[in-house]
Amino acid sequence: MNITNTYIRNFIRHHGELRSVAIGLLALLLLVVGLTVLLDLIASGGTHAGPVFYSIIITLIVGPAILFLFVRLISQLDRSEDKLQALSIMDDLTDVYNRRYFLEQAERELAKVKRYGTIFSILALDVDHLKDINNQYGHSAGDIVLQTLANTCMNNLRTMDMFARYDAEEFVFLLPESDKIDVIAFAEKVLNAVEQTVVVFDQQEINFTVSMGVKTFDGAVTSLDAMLKDVDDAVSEAKRRGHNCIVVSNTEQEPIFENSLS
Repeated sequence: MNITNTYIRNFIRHHGELRSVAIGLLALLLLVVGLTVLLDLIASGGTHAGPVFYSIIITLIVGPAILFLFVRLISQLDRSEDKLQALSIMDDLTDVYNRRYFLEQAERELAKVKRYGTIFSILALDVDHLKDINNQYGHSAGDIVLQTLANTCMNNLRTMDMFARYDAEEFVFLLPESDKIDVIAFAEKVLNAVEQTVVVFDQQEINFTVSMGVKTFDGAVTSLDAMLKDVDDAVSEAKRRGHNCIVVSNTEQEPIFENSLS
């Protein structure tokens, strides 16, 4: 049943509703005529034009409406399932991927890297002083800051990369085939873009910054949880060092790029 259902949905997607109705009507006509001829042969030992003619007329009258309703119902169900699927992997506020979907994709990337010996990095960023923004301007302003940040990050995304909201004010990049040098350059680009972004709320300009943590896969990584903990520690260190900077996760936790608002 699932295979048939999938086939019908893919057929309608490929051909469109009207063409699917037309093809379905032709198939229905052939089926009805074939059955009529078969039953006529069984009942009378021969075929007659009358039953075939009436079966065609009835099919042409009733068939299009039934097929159109059927195809439209399948299309609506298909679109509803697509929307539900999108809602299950997207963050409502920022319209980027959510934490659950990020973790699924990161686990797959980690497995691929371990199997093929490639590399990837995770870049996490946390909004600086978001609580102060909420207290001063209201939570609606804070929401706009998060939405603006998400848009800014998405505008700097490569095709192969993934960006998600990981926590209330924390976001993450999954960066396949990116070593430490690549991810640092990317992080600097995003950090500068965020710093130059201004949110206008209630005729007031709001500047904001982010603190970033970077972790590149290496042989010491045993699990995604361990890698994410290193990234989170790096973000915490960036905040401890004054915010608006990038810290690469390593034994020394040294900041490699700092920028401050003038």
